[in-house]
Amino acid sequence: MQAPLLSAAVLITFLAPTAVQAQSMLDQMVIKKCTAAMQADFDKAGKTPPAGLIQQTCGCVATQLDATHNLEMAKTICTQQAQAGM
Repeated sequence: MQAPLLSAAVLITFLAPTAVQAQSMLDQMVIKKCTAAMQADFDKAGKTPPAGLIQQTCGCVATQLDATHNLEMAKTICTQQAQAGM
């Protein structure tokens, strides 16, 4: 006996990521790229970043990107916040 085939709609419903999951994946990608870029900048300058600075700044960039949908604006806001906190 053959197992019944699931319709495409049922498969999509169960397998497609929700909007929240997709956003979370996007945030993780932004944080990963941001972290690598910031660490490279500090390495190039021969400096060690203060504890938590990269994680906090990159988390800010992901949050601001979600809110503004503008990468340059997100970077500017978060850079200003990071500099104010130093």
